[in-house]
Amino acid sequence: MSQETRLVPAQVTGALTDGETSTLVPVAVDEVSTKIVAAIDLIASLIPDLRTPHPQTEKKVRGARTVPREAVLAIIAMVEFSDMMRSTHLFDPEHAREVVELDDGYRLLDERLERLRRQVRYTVEARWAEVASTAMNAYMMAKRYSKQRRYADLAPHVATIGRHLDRSNGSTAKRKKQQTQKDPDPE
Repeated sequence: MSQETRLVPAQVTGALTDGETSTLVPVAVDEVSTKIVAAIDLIASLIPDLRTPHPQTEKKVRGARTVPREAVLAIIAMVEFSDMMRSTHLFDPEHAREVVELDDGYRLLDERLERLRRQVRYTVEARWAEVASTAMNAYMMAKRYSKQRRYADLAPHVATIGRHLDRSNGSTAKRKKQQTQKDPDPE
């Protein structure tokens, strides 16, 4: 089987090599995946103070979700207003403002990455559905032909595919229903 290729804008692949062309170039699918992963790693390297979830801090991080943004903004204003509160050095309002501003940008990035993740997953599943549909059409046709003497050589293939599909004795739902009727749950 030949390796699948796609036409990919060179500017996308050139982004990793500072290329500025906009022509289409053939690229192997696994090469595209490799370049996309490299681009994601490049994006990750641009995010200051990017952190990886850790079991020792995840409870604290999860708990902080309950603190409303408005409360933090009010605390920033309070500390900036009060010389006494600033002198305690308990809270750095400048750092807090920076985090609040970054939070807005990161939320947008997070939403876009989530949308991309859903699109990638759906693309894989939709393409699989296309292949599965045409494969099942070919299987059903072969199943019909294999009953004819001149196409008897298809029968072993049909039997193997039937085992893979687990469709040799009717639908799975019927078998499960029959099995539960024979063996009622002891509880």
